[in-house]
Amino acid sequence: MNKKKYGFAAAISIVIANMVGTGVFTSLGFQLMDLHNINALIFLWILGGFIAILGSFCYAELSSAFPGSGGEYHFLRLSFNDSIGFLSGWASAFVAFAAPIAACAFAFSSYFENVFQTGFDQRYLSVALIVFVTLIQMLNVHIGGRFQVYFTAGKIVLIVVLILAGYFYAPHLSAQSSGLTHQDFWKALTLPAFWVGLIYVSYSYSGWNATAYIIDDIENPKKIVPRSILLGTLLVMVLYVLINHVFLITAPAAEMSGREDVAHVAAHYIFGAAGAKIISGMIAFFLISSISSMTIVGPRVIKRISHDYRQFSYFSHVSKHHVPVRAILLQSAIAIILLLTSSFSFIITSVGVILSVFTTLTAIGLIVMRIKHPHTERPIKVPFYPLTPLLFILFNLFTIGYFIVNKPTEALAGLVFLVVGFIIYLFLSPQHNEK
Repeated sequence: MNKKKYGFAAAISIVIANMVGTGVFTSLGFQLMDLHNINALIFLWILGGFIAILGSFCYAELSSAFPGSGGEYHFLRLSFNDSIGFLSGWASAFVAFAAPIAACAFAFSSYFENVFQTGFDQRYLSVALIVFVTLIQMLNVHIGGRFQVYFTAGKIVLIVVLILAGYFYAPHLSAQSSGLTHQDFWKALTLPAFWVGLIYVSYSYSGWNATAYIIDDIENPKKIVPRSILLGTLLVMVLYVLINHVFLITAPAAEMSGREDVAHVAAHYIFGAAGAKIISGMIAFFLISSISSMTIVGPRVIKRISHDYRQFSYFSHVSKHHVPVRAILLQSAIAIILLLTSSFSFIITSVGVILSVFTTLTAIGLIVMRIKHPHTERPIKVPFYPLTPLLFILFNLFTIGYFIVNKPTEALAGLVFLVVGFIIYLFLSPQHNEK
């Protein structure tokens, strides 16, 4: 194995770890605040997975036909122009990875506190974790990749154990005692709460495109990147649907509503108080892999942007071990600032809608690239083109519209962030490196 690049095991681990983070262990609590139909709640996770798979096909084709690190930044520069590409890179560098790192570190401290009940300010523990993972990923690619594979494997095992135990050992609640209903499924799909809930689900699935950001750091990227995206997304979709069903049939909705540690509540009903502490400890431990994977991916986007704009060239530097140390330090510093200044829910919703905007533009870019470069070799092609990207675009636009209407404050924050990025772009000097 090339110790300077990530192989398939590390690549699919990065995808899975980027996806399986705070979202699956926290989102249900926010969805239950306004949505109480169990079938609609499960359908949220199925629909979210279906949308992610549609998007994964789009990214797989683009990655195989136009390989290059940077994710949306790279694809949107090719399909549209430098300004749109920069805005996506701006979002990736400053919120798409730093904000989820902050949220994940906060969730880690919540689950950790369930076990040890130290009484310490959770922010201090969260900051310490970010610093620890940063130091690990600054060592070299080989150590960081191994760290990622082992922690991600442990996280999958933990989720599978929760699923099996939930189905075979936990007492299933009746609809009345759970506080949920099986009635009016179709009516529930028309509620604003359902579509706002899809933003939380979209956040939980975000990360399925992780390896598209670090193509230059992956062995044989034309094969490994598309496979890691498609297989990773499918596996996570199955796990998400099953684990959320287990949460819903094992714990009363009222006890999970509005809570960030829904897995702890469910584990209490499955394993008892002592078992819940063990599970919470394991979740806290394995959430480290999510922070680790985002610490691998995000700085590679910063490095790519820094290589293309001389004003940011300081952050394009890599160490003798081929690690973008300065970019890693920058992203970790942003994550710590967000952790200390923003609420958990605000981070999730604001980041979720910003990510949806750029993944939607990337799917549009796929259609543009089919028109602009029809003869380019595409080792992997989107099935049922153009239906697949069009469905992905329509679902995202519908969800974004609902979000803007029902969460105007968070939507305005995202808009201000993008306007600031565009103003900064106007003062930059592209170096016109090869795209």
